[in-house]
Amino acid sequence: MYESFLETVPMLQSLDNYERMVLADALESKHFSDGQCIIKQGDEADAFYIMEKGTARISMTDINDSSKEVELTTVAKGAYFGELALVTHKPRAASVCAVGDVSCAILDVEAFERLLGPCMDIMKRNFEHYEKQLVDLFGSSLAVTDAK
Repeated sequence: MYESFLETVPMLQSLDNYERMVLADALESKHFSDGQCIIKQGDEADAFYIMEKGTARISMTDINDSSKEVELTTVAKGAYFGELALVTHKPRAASVCAVGDVSCAILDVEAFERLLGPCMDIMKRNFEHYEKQLVDLFGSSLAVTDAK
C-alpha cells in the first residue's frame, strides 16, 4: 500500500526496493481532524510522521515571549516531521497541528531506529535548516536540538 507513496518522499528515494517494502510494512495510517495536535512541543518522541494528505502547521513557543506561538512553516503530502526528537533523544522542539483533515503515515520509534539508518545523514543535514529558521524568526542562535 505505501511502497509507491514512499517513492514520492524525497528523503526516502535513496532506499532500495527491499528497504522501501520493509518500511511500508511498518507504517500505520492515522487521521487527524482540523485543529488537532499531531505532536506537541515538549512531549517525548514516540513516532516519525510522513504527510499522506492534507496540510499541517508547524509552530513553536516564541523563545522571547512564552505566551506567543510562532508559525514556522506548513507541510503537505510527502513532507515529514518528528525526526528531530527521535534522532536527538530530546523532547519535541515544535508542535504540529492539522489544518483541515490530515492523514499521516506513522513509524513508531523502534521501527524508526531500526529501518531509517540509511536516511539519518539526510535528517541531520536538515537540522542546520531548522537552526537557520529559528535565527531568522527569533534572532537567536538557540540550538534547535536544545529547544524544549
